[in-house]
Amino acid sequence: MSDNVKDNILFKSIFHSSVEGILVVDDEGFIIKANPTAEKMFGYDTNELIQKKVENLIPSQFKNNHQLHREDYSIKPKARSMGHDLDLWGLRKDGSQFQLEISLSPTAIDNKQVVIAFIIDSTERMAAKQALIVSESRMAEAQTIAHIGNWHWNLHSNERSWSDECYRIYGLLPGDERLNKDSVILFIHPEDRENSLNTVRLAIENKTDYQYEKRISRPDATIRYILSKGKIAYDLDGKPTEMYGTIQDITKQKKVEEKLKENEEKLRNYTIELKEKVIDRSTALNAVVEKLTDLNLNLNNQIYETKEAENKALSSKQLLDNVSHNFPGGFIAVVDFNFKIIFIGGEELAQLGFEDLAENKTVIDDVIGVSDYIKEIIKDKISKTLKGEHHSFEIEFRDKYYLVNTTPLSNKDHRIEQVLLVYNNITLQKKAEFDMLTTLKKEQELSELKSRFIAMASHEFRTPLSAILSSAILIEKQNGIGKEEKRINYVSKIRSNVKNLVVILNDFLSLSKLQEGKIMVQPEQFDLVAFAKSLIEELTGIKKKGQTISLQSHLIPILVFLDLKLFKHIIYNLVSNAIKYSEENKEILIKIEATIKHVSIQIKDHGIGIPTEDQINMFQRFYRANNASNIQGTGLGLHIVKQYTELMGGTINFKSQLNEGSTFYIEFPLNKK
Repeated sequence: MSDNVKDNILFKSIFHSSVEGILVVDDEGFIIKANPTAEKMFGYDTNELIQKKVENLIPSQFKNNHQLHREDYSIKPKARSMGHDLDLWGLRKDGSQFQLEISLSPTAIDNKQVVIAFIIDSTERMAAKQALIVSESRMAEAQTIAHIGNWHWNLHSNERSWSDECYRIYGLLPGDERLNKDSVILFIHPEDRENSLNTVRLAIENKTDYQYEKRISRPDATIRYILSKGKIAYDLDGKPTEMYGTIQDITKQKKVEEKLKENEEKLRNYTIELKEKVIDRSTALNAVVEKLTDLNLNLNNQIYETKEAENKALSSKQLLDNVSHNFPGGFIAVVDFNFKIIFIGGEELAQLGFEDLAENKTVIDDVIGVSDYIKEIIKDKISKTLKGEHHSFEIEFRDKYYLVNTTPLSNKDHRIEQVLLVYNNITLQKKAEFDMLTTLKKEQELSELKSRFIAMASHEFRTPLSAILSSAILIEKQNGIGKEEKRINYVSKIRSNVKNLVVILNDFLSLSKLQEGKIMVQPEQFDLVAFAKSLIEELTGIKKKGQTISLQSHLIPILVFLDLKLFKHIIYNLVSNAIKYSEENKEILIKIEATIKHVSIQIKDHGIGIPTEDQINMFQRFYRANNASNIQGTGLGLHIVKQYTELMGGTINFKSQLNEGSTFYIEFPLNKK
């Protein structure tokens, strides 16, 4: 058998069994041969490619590039490979496109120049390359988020290498030569240099790893706290050959610790003040301090766990998944620009029911159990983060509070495509904060209440007692004959002031009974209109000169089923207030109306009115309006009136305008039995 025959047999064997597609193309661009692999690659049946132009296998948008490569090849025909750095694509019979690599080899068949094209489908290889780029990009993003950089130092060549995050921590641009020289020691704070050198020296002597904290001074004069960890490699003689490790920016953690210490000191001082002011509240304050101490310990534990998680973060995506799945006190999620959840992990996923969100590629709007209000907040923050912003905000969900931090994630082209959301459970911190504020508010209310009581009592008791004392002295001096009228006048003043004291004491007694729950409603049926007329006559003796009290009602009688004693106290107090705070010659109106279900009473005066800023507090104990400080009163009347009204199922409110008067509105159910 001749050598040519053997070569032809070998060529045919290679041609038909090759895993690469092989096309033989003449000088006019027609395919004259195609092996089975090429036919399968382009989706054609056997011999269906023969006599087709090569251009039929190229997508229209790439035909110009193909023409340029063909012209270049025709000028310098030689074996060459294309596709590793060029964007080459093939077109299948069904219209689908795929990326490929081509090797060209010129030869002659039957004395005709042809080109043999060896074709490889590079779709899978390019996809793997792209996945590797994305994985490396995410690892770099993870280092940036965790503020951890890695470094290496060859002790023989004195060559150092630093990750980009190391440069950012030192406040430098990547590649800055200042980190690649011995002058790097100058970045360490002068007070920390000796300790840093001693720590590394001892580690080398003892052949151990090292870990220590230090401060560095950056070129912009800012100070950063750094956690440095390192390992040392040795040769067979025990001499160090290289060092490598990580540095982590822990400035934020340091500031949190300093803030916690400052808050503890403030809380300690405030606790001492509260103990000195209010002895009976010391137990509650001690409980708050204990809760805050527990909270501080929990927060320190969380910081420690977070440090440990950050220190163990490596370049592996699998390790990143493990860290996220065990994220303490919350969870981590990655969302794309369509608000689709592509990754989620953390300890609280199971109890929240979020385990399958990433696997199902769930859109935020489709998450079950989350209110539309919270969804809109999260979507708004994601939209802003996709523009390059970082956000931190709080949300309340299922009686839990979360602090949410967002960070933009970029692809290899530095375009933001995804957002990282970190949810930290701060429920314990919030509860302690609410408890502390509630306790503080109660202490402030108690202190204010005591101050108002002391001021009122000292004023209201002193005035009538002084009048009684002076009248008694004057009576003692008016014992002569013919001075009976003066004695009677002084005795009348004593009676009036004693009556005022009795009213004050009755108010205190009523308040005490209300607080102890000893006031019991004892309803009885009576005519409201007749009662009002009787009360007007009873009040005649305390009216000022020219004052009139008018009654207006279109129904006679109006039968009600209420506690007569409590009801009389309510109306008497409101009408006597109208008399007390109105000038002479003013009218006071009592208006009574009834419907099928309710009876309402209006008491209107034209007195001094109530300032707007005081109106919200008028039903509080011992509270008096600013424009009534010179008029006798305890600040208990309206508080007791409101309590009595509500005991009988009624409501009370008022409208008032300064210097024009006030109108009080009372409404009760029209009970007839």
